[in-house]
Amino acid sequence: MFPARRAFLFLQGPRSPFFNQLGQRLHDDGHKVIKVNFSTGDQAAWHGKLTETFRDPWPMLGEYITDLWRRHGITDQVAFDDCRLAHKEVIPAARRRGIRSHILESGYFQPYWITLEREGANGHSLLPRDPEWYHSVGPTIPRALPPRPFRQAFAMRAMHDVSYRMAQLANPLLFWHTRSHTRLPGEISYRRRTRLFIDLSRRQTASRCRELIGDGRPFYLFPLQPDSDSRIRCHSPYANNWEALERVVSSFARFAPGRTRLVIVDRADAVPANYMRRLRDLAVKSDIGDRLIVVSGGDPNALIEHASGLVTINGDEGLMALENECPTLALGNAIYRMPGLTSPSSLDDFWRHPIGPDRRLFRSFTNVVIYATQINGGFFSRNGIDLAVINAVPHLTNNVSPIEHLLWNSRLPVVS
Repeated sequence: MFPARRAFLFLQGPRSPFFNQLGQRLHDDGHKVIKVNFSTGDQAAWHGKLTETFRDPWPMLGEYITDLWRRHGITDQVAFDDCRLAHKEVIPAARRRGIRSHILESGYFQPYWITLEREGANGHSLLPRDPEWYHSVGPTIPRALPPRPFRQAFAMRAMHDVSYRMAQLANPLLFWHTRSHTRLPGEISYRRRTRLFIDLSRRQTASRCRELIGDGRPFYLFPLQPDSDSRIRCHSPYANNWEALERVVSSFARFAPGRTRLVIVDRADAVPANYMRRLRDLAVKSDIGDRLIVVSGGDPNALIEHASGLVTINGDEGLMALENECPTLALGNAIYRMPGLTSPSSLDDFWRHPIGPDRRLFRSFTNVVIYATQINGGFFSRNGIDLAVINAVPHLTNNVSPIEHLLWNSRLPVVS
C-alpha cells in the first residue's frame, strides 16, 4: 500500500515548463518532489527547491539513482520518454524495488491529448495486444468526452526549444560526462523560416495531393517518422527511416500491381536531404520511376481517405488510417498492431491484399486507450500545460492507475 503523501523523483522532462509546474503542484499538495538534472537544459527548466545533479559517467547512474531512492524514500518516478539514456535502465530497476514509474509521452491521439502511463509507453505499454480483450472491456467504458481544445502556438514551442538549446551550450563545462540525449519525437523543424514560404509550400502540397487523388490511379502511403523518434530506435527492427524505406520501396517494386503508386509522406519536413537523393537512386534501381512520389509537409488525412492502404513503422498516422478504415500495416511494435486492426499479411502480400480494420474493434480500442492512457493537455502552450498539470495529478497520486484497474478486473497480469 502506498502512503497518502508520496515522494516523487522527477527525471528528464519535455523542453518546456511542464515538469516545473507539475512538480510545484505536487509539492503544494503536500508531496515530496525531487528533481535530478542531467544537463544545463534541465537546470534552466526546473525551479523547484529539492534538486540533485548527476555529473558522473553514465555507467554510474544506477548506483547514483539507487542512493537517491534510499535517501529520499522515493515511492514514484516521473519521466518523459522511457527510451532516453537517463531512463532506460532506471525504470526497470525501480519496478524491481516496488517504486512506480509514470511515463509521459506525446499523445497517442492528437492534438489535445498527452500520454501518461504506468511503467512504460509505446512498445513498453501495459496495453494488451489481444483483440478479444478490447472487445470485452471496450463496451464497458463510457465514451470519452471531447478534449478541451487549446491554442498550440508554434512560436511558444520554438521559444522553449531555443531556450533549452541555448542552455545546453554550457554542458561541456558543467556536465562534461553527460552525453546529449536524443532529440525529442516530433522535434521542431526550423526550415520554413518565413510565412510566405510556409504558405507557398502548403499550396504546393495541397495541389500535389489533389493531383494524386484526382487522376484515379490507386496509391499506397508510407509516412516517414523523424530518425530521432524513439519509436523507431526502441520499438522497431530498424535503426532509422532509411532501413525501412529501402525495405518498403523494394517490396513495392517487386509485388505491387503495376498501376499503383507509392507516396512517401514527409509530414514533419524533417527528413535529411540526402534521403531524397538516395530515394531517386532507389527508384531508378528498382525500375519504378514516377510510381514513387514524395510529398513534403501537409496533413496526410486527405490522402488517407483515398489511399488503398498505409504502411507505417509505428507512427501516429497508423491511428489516423485506422480511424478512416484504411487498410494499415505496422512494421514496428505499435500499440495498435494486433489482429483485427492492422493487416495480418506480410509486407509483400499487403500491396495486393490490403485488409481493413474491424470498425467495432477500433471503437473499443479507442475507448480503452483514451480512458486508460490519455489526459487532456499539452506540453508547450500555457493553456495546454495548465490542463495537463490539472489532469495528471490524479493519475500520479491514485494507488491504481486506470490501465491497472482494467487489467486487474480482467484477471490479466499487472506490473505494479
